[in-house]
Amino acid sequence: MRVGIFTNAYRPIISGVVNSVDLIRKGLLAQGHVPFVFAPRFPGYREAHAGVYRFCSLSLSRQVKFPLPCPYSPSHFARIPRLELDVLHTHHPFLLGRTAIGFADRLKIPLVFTFHTQYEQYAHYIPFQKKLVQAVGRRLVVDYASRCDLIVCPSPVMREVIERDYRISTRLEVLPNAIDLSAFENVAGTASRRALGFTDQEVVALYAGRIGLEKNLEFLLRAFARVDFPLARLAIVGDGPVLGNLRRLASELGLEGRVGFTGRVDYARMPGYYAAADFFTITSTTEVKPLVVLEALASGLPVVAVAACGTQDTLTHGQDGLLSECELGAYAALLQQAFGQAEQRRMMGQRARLTAREFAIGPYVRRLTGLYASLSRRG
Repeated sequence: MRVGIFTNAYRPIISGVVNSVDLIRKGLLAQGHVPFVFAPRFPGYREAHAGVYRFCSLSLSRQVKFPLPCPYSPSHFARIPRLELDVLHTHHPFLLGRTAIGFADRLKIPLVFTFHTQYEQYAHYIPFQKKLVQAVGRRLVVDYASRCDLIVCPSPVMREVIERDYRISTRLEVLPNAIDLSAFENVAGTASRRALGFTDQEVVALYAGRIGLEKNLEFLLRAFARVDFPLARLAIVGDGPVLGNLRRLASELGLEGRVGFTGRVDYARMPGYYAAADFFTITSTTEVKPLVVLEALASGLPVVAVAACGTQDTLTHGQDGLLSECELGAYAALLQQAFGQAEQRRMMGQRARLTAREFAIGPYVRRLTGLYASLSRRG
């Protein structure tokens, strides 16, 4: 099967969507399929593999290093029909997602869309009245989804959200995100713990991901500041527009020496950071099915999370993690529990690896290609 993958973000950007796209690409190749990726050009980046076609791009700003594609390219528009694609799979409803609609109609092939993101939760990145941006964004997403042949929902809760709030009639299928489990097995974390400046005796909670407002990391720092456990440490791995603000807040809260910030880390080094930690922490309420949670579980880390879409349908409270409402005192109490109870962490970590097996990339790709095959060509 020949698959055209359209995405507004790809390497060298590090994000859950980018990692998911790359895993799908690799999984398709491993099972004998032929994927082609269409993505924005990233200045100065040299392609790591074949089969990627880049559109010209514009940078939002020097602070937000996320180039947006210009969805027009005469050379690519001439090339795409010659690739003899069987299906188009988009990962964003805007820009290159719109380009994919045009080619699905022109080539009369199915169009699949993975609903990765609760887009309205990112309205703060657009400098206009928030409610207006959210309303317009929802309308555009509904219009886009209605023109697809299949919507892939990475979590059951997200399917409920789509059915309740978006009222889309397009076929919906739940297919949870997946990871390469082997990348997180038998990994040593000693070097990463040393890089963080933490000793073997200290107990390390890890956050990994984009450092953005929507990740609710100020809440995490304030909850951590309430923990009364001398050996408690917090590692925040990643980069993003609010990293400087978080560093200042950590200083204001008196957390110097207890919180380590790494800045941007190459994704290939992430297994070592998971292995360096004792448990994982996530406080975002905007995620759909965060890969970082699956990667933490595969690394044998229990997850302490705010119960939200993507965590409450992945974790079982008290078995592979701990879940709380998004309330500062409640979450701080869970952190206190996780830091202080080594035996519970060990037991939950064992169960975490079992949970992670449900999200292996091989079965995911087989199910995905089965969904592709179930779609009829457009009339």
